[in-house]
Amino acid sequence: MRRLLISLLLSGAIIAPVALAQQAGAKNQQVQNKAEQPAANVAQPDEPQNILFGDDKQPGRTIHLKIIELTTSGIALDDAVDQTIANVTREEDALLSGTARLVVGLNKGISVNFMRNMVNFNKLTDTTKGSIETFPSDAANVIQLAVTLYPSFAQDVIDAAITTGEIEPNDALLAAIAAGADPTTVSSATAAGGNVAVAGVPAAGVGAGGAGGGDTTASTN
Repeated sequence: MRRLLISLLLSGAIIAPVALAQQAGAKNQQVQNKAEQPAANVAQPDEPQNILFGDDKQPGRTIHLKIIELTTSGIALDDAVDQTIANVTREEDALLSGTARLVVGLNKGISVNFMRNMVNFNKLTDTTKGSIETFPSDAANVIQLAVTLYPSFAQDVIDAAITTGEIEPNDALLAAIAAGADPTTVSSATAAGGNVAVAGVPAAGVGAGGAGGGDTTASTN
């Protein structure tokens, strides 16, 4: 009997440390597994929406994102741009508002070139300059398109357009205002080196935001 009791006690003394070691090992493995799992809610730095120019309020960024989605799926850039511009200019497409859709569709050649530049440069100033250099006689139309697609960056568009030398500062400013830029927040002074008073801004036109008649004067101080 004593031998049996001693055997049982020895067995328990051996089994207990082994069981404790196994439990500790399992807990360590769980901690390691959790540490190796990436945080589900942390945005990855290479997500397209985190690196595209502009913000959600810019129609151009919406078009840019659609093009990137197509190229990511394996479609060639030129085809992706053509396809996206064709889609967003259809009346049944709700991706753009009526005004933006109309401006993009007015000259699809310029729109395609502009958005291709945007995908390549991801910078509004370089995109604007590149399109104006490609279509120098349509500089005002490029400005109208750029301001319509990126309304929060109208001044950047004006500055970039003037640096090309293809359009006069006052004309660049007028084109931006006609496209809907706020006359109180834009100026040709930065790039031109002087103040430009804007009088007689066209009261109507695509992208003019439905402005009524009357004398419109912009202070460019």
